[in-house]
Amino acid sequence: MAGFVENFFYSVCNGSSTDIFKRCFVEPALSPGIQGYNPVNTLVYGGILLLLSFFVIFPLLDRRGIKFNFKFVLALLPYILFGSAFRVIQDMGIFSRSFSPLEFGYYTYTPGIWFLTAAVAFAGIAFAWLASKRFNAEFHKPFAAFGLVFSIPVLAFDILHFNAQAVGGVFIALAMVAFVVLVAKFAMKKLLKSGLLENGLNLLVVCGQALDGSATFVATQVFSCGEQHPLSNAILGVYPAAFVVVKVVLAIVILHYIETEIKNDNLRGFAKLLLLVLGMAPGLRDLITVGVGTCL
Repeated sequence: MAGFVENFFYSVCNGSSTDIFKRCFVEPALSPGIQGYNPVNTLVYGGILLLLSFFVIFPLLDRRGIKFNFKFVLALLPYILFGSAFRVIQDMGIFSRSFSPLEFGYYTYTPGIWFLTAAVAFAGIAFAWLASKRFNAEFHKPFAAFGLVFSIPVLAFDILHFNAQAVGGVFIALAMVAFVVLVAKFAMKKLLKSGLLENGLNLLVVCGQALDGSATFVATQVFSCGEQHPLSNAILGVYPAAFVVVKVVLAIVILHYIETEIKNDNLRGFAKLLLLVLGMAPGLRDLITVGVGTCL
């Protein structure tokens, strides 16, 4: 058993189990190349995300009456955009990386960027809650406005650094998203006789996953970017175009499960929100990355 563990860590992290933290977490995070993720840190980061999401964030906000509906998700989009656009600035080499939570560089890439974005979002929720009580305003409007204050300057900075030779890739990716989503919606309604994608939130989730697949395809196949995630890289290595299809089909399957198996309306909306973030956040990052030309 000890030999198996030793070989496992050596194969996935290029080191022994005695220096797992350094080999599997610190060195990949600080490396400027494409090897930022491996099976070990992917599973750990994913596990932390799920635990925090369903056992901390959801209960905390649910008890305070936050409804995870279509309006909330729309208001959250500026925060997703902020995190993705801010992450691209790190890719541009403007910030130096650090694996210490006491240093700013830690919050410019995964996992620190999660905490930074979550902190901004929670600040936005607090601001919106106070505004709705004090001025009798609808919660979603001040929440969205607060997020726009953070996301617009960061996105504007990225757009000002767009490379003229790479902008075409952005439009290719967006065109792919529109085509894939339209085909998926047609197939669900006409062929499978399902109204799953007639729901606005469900459709937005599929758009997010299609964006991730399309932007990744363009970044890796049209330009010279590499894929950091091991599973995605494996799919791209077998048949690149299948990556977009797999993302969308998997999203639809998960949405069907959420709709049929989760009885709590608010938990169902939160699960969809998490699925949206997991697609939209990396998708926006890849799309903006293509635009700034770091894939050339």
